[in-house]
Amino acid sequence: MNPGKVFKVSMAGMFALLFLIASAQADLYFETEQVSRGIPGQPDGTALLKQYFSSDATMIDLGDRITIMNFKEKMVYDLEKASRTYTSNAMDKMGMESFGIEVEGEEQNALLQTMMKTMAQNSKVTPTSEIKTIAGYKCRKYVIDIMMTSSQYWVTRDFTGYDEMKSIAERAAQAFMNNPLMRQTNVLGMMKELDGYPVLTITQIMNGTITSTLKKTEQKKLDPSLFKVPAGYKMVRQ
Repeated sequence: MNPGKVFKVSMAGMFALLFLIASAQADLYFETEQVSRGIPGQPDGTALLKQYFSSDATMIDLGDRITIMNFKEKMVYDLEKASRTYTSNAMDKMGMESFGIEVEGEEQNALLQTMMKTMAQNSKVTPTSEIKTIAGYKCRKYVIDIMMTSSQYWVTRDFTGYDEMKSIAERAAQAFMNNPLMRQTNVLGMMKELDGYPVLTITQIMNGTITSTLKKTEQKKLDPSLFKVPAGYKMVRQ
């Protein structure tokens, strides 16, 4: 056997392995356009959501605000850019304030857990046979009913980085393990049931509508500092 040939094959195998490792560790960057119309207490408008995904955390930049979800710490950080302040909440508690529920102290009592489970169980994900191409992606329609809202989710698996997104969604689902409500109302928590990621969502809330359209997907390595509270921000509530 030619030693030089063996060396070349080994080098080729090593480079292939390094490529696979780099691909498996790649992060994701998405841009989504969100249009709000007729939502009570909220002005009509259009916003661009910049979404950053890594294996351990996600960050959503809303322009004036930032939300960071850290799956390792199981914490959520909400940042306000203008005042350079932020709040932090455990993922187990996330979402309770929307219903006026105090989560300090005895948040893990049986009554609260039962209520959260009941809300989650009342949500319904219904697949349909409708297929169409949206923004260049082949999508399937799902109907989602959660409490007083009804949504159409047009989801796809047709983008580079889908396997990475599935892995991130699994980490998110584990982080929300003790929060069944958020597991059912967060897109990452629902990905297994949806069998894809939403390209278009249309949500009816009372007499209003929120429409979100995926505009860009990119697979690349992201700066880890994106998923941390920047220096100079002051915590105003925990």
